[in-house]
Amino acid sequence: MGTLKGAFINFGAGLLGALPNIVVFQFNPDRVTRTPKMIQPPPRDDGSGTHNANLTPGQPSETYSFTLRLDASDQLASSNPIAAASGILPTLSALELLMVPKGSLSINLFSLSGGDQPFQVPPAKLPTVLFFWGPFRIFPVNVTSLSITETEYDPLLNPIRAEITVSLTVLTPSQIDPGATIAVGAYKYSQGVKEVMAALNLANAAQLGLSASFSLSL
Repeated sequence: MGTLKGAFINFGAGLLGALPNIVVFQFNPDRVTRTPKMIQPPPRDDGSGTHNANLTPGQPSETYSFTLRLDASDQLASSNPIAAASGILPTLSALELLMVPKGSLSINLFSLSGGDQPFQVPPAKLPTVLFFWGPFRIFPVNVTSLSITETEYDPLLNPIRAEITVSLTVLTPSQIDPGATIAVGAYKYSQGVKEVMAALNLANAAQLGLSASFSLSL
């Protein structure tokens, strides 16, 4: 069985109708930094009173950061026509579109008309993006930043090697559009898997005799 590759699945790229744009990692990152963080209740307006530390306004947030590596050398050696024409620009562009709102225009038509905008443009809506990191971790995310370092180019100045530092935030159900059933389902699935894994840890602890030790100490 081959090693699974991580991936981003963009359901709102606006390319080829409703077909999602999948960015499969050419190389899995060597290290992934995860930062789960409790949501703190907002302070009271008057600064008075105390709050129960066991009460929380929602699910904990979580951020991920890692570095991806892209290299078109193998594709160029095998005469891949896409790599020969554009290097790694297709993958870089797909990654950058993870941060671009759905249906946003490249040209502002109102500014071209020379007149005032007739109405206020509503807030732009980001696409639904899933982060696939194995069969047990599939999260709806916002990609919050990309730091792209291009290290080699072809004669047309298309990048053929690059390193991309990715930062993303896992979205909880309260942060997801209720109509985005795929995103909500992915979050609930991954949380359910986490609960199953925690139960397996309890079974491991019992097998090691730790549960009995803790019971006696209590």
